[in-house]
Amino acid sequence: MSTPSIIRPEGWLYHLSHTDLDGYGAQYMVDQTDQRCHFFNADYRDINQAIDNILSQIARAGEPAGLLITDLNLTLDQARSLDKRVRKMKVPVELQLLDHHATGAECADAFDWYYLDTDRCASLLAFEAVADQLDESRRALMQARAEFIDVGDRWLRDHDDFRRAIYLIGLVMQDDHLAPPLKDLKRAYRFHVMEAFFRSHESGESLEAFERSLFDVRKGFLKGRIEKRVFNDENLPLNDKYHVLSASVLDEDFVPVLEIEGVRTGVFFNWPHDVWRGVIMDMMEVRGRIDMAMGVRGNGRLSLRANPGVNAGDISARYFGGGGHPGAAGGELKDTRLRDLAHAVSAIQKTLEAGGE
Repeated sequence: MSTPSIIRPEGWLYHLSHTDLDGYGAQYMVDQTDQRCHFFNADYRDINQAIDNILSQIARAGEPAGLLITDLNLTLDQARSLDKRVRKMKVPVELQLLDHHATGAECADAFDWYYLDTDRCASLLAFEAVADQLDESRRALMQARAEFIDVGDRWLRDHDDFRRAIYLIGLVMQDDHLAPPLKDLKRAYRFHVMEAFFRSHESGESLEAFERSLFDVRKGFLKGRIEKRVFNDENLPLNDKYHVLSASVLDEDFVPVLEIEGVRTGVFFNWPHDVWRGVIMDMMEVRGRIDMAMGVRGNGRLSLRANPGVNAGDISARYFGGGGHPGAAGGELKDTRLRDLAHAVSAIQKTLEAGGE
């Protein structure tokens, strides 16, 4: 089968892909071109929300666009809905989906924009779709890298590179210690790590040699992104430097700030604890952006941390059925099935308006 060339809209290409190595790999291939791209990533449970977000952005931009989806197969209902919505857009939108999952067969039969090839992973399909835009040397390099990803993604155990490919899958999925809302930064980090791995692999280095250099690879991503004094501080752990980077770019577009008894309180939904702890320390103590941080879990459980002069324990006791120390406290919301950040903020506001639990 011959993979179709990638769509090339007059305006921006909006590229939605999965959150694993193959998903990022497909975007890595498209990123080699000069096409103007906005990248998005989603897990299967987040597909509908991601599509809603992308179509809203296209509508706001008000110019011709393209929507490319890779490494995410749609259900027939999702495909029908997407096709209908794109046809109703007030601006022209080209649509293309490159799929390698057999479960996409029904959609591939129903829609000409849905391309299915189960013999190649999404990264390899994406490479083939953009190959004609690359010069000869770049084309050969990207083909080799896409085929390498294919070995791991399709679990080709008999291939000599299988163990290395599986290692790269794990490496890309590891916690990057960046704040969860910073999707573009997290993707840039993964591209950085993939590039470093491929260069090591292509030079003939062993995996052990690459692992020994991984600290420098990770630190290299921070160069130019954080202050030199922080970058060079040998007494500041590397993960904490990633927390500093996150805190430096986070604002109220990413972290809603509520006033609770005059206390500026940042709301953080379902963050890994270590990342949350590190980021809020810098946001509270160094940058003074918030006076108290509220970590919210999907089950409604709360963790509160506060600067000196703010009593998190008293606030939690008054509003959230909890308590604790002035600087650190816990509590809970009545709503124990929070869907996302917006739902969490709404539940907190309702609790505050009701005067507590």
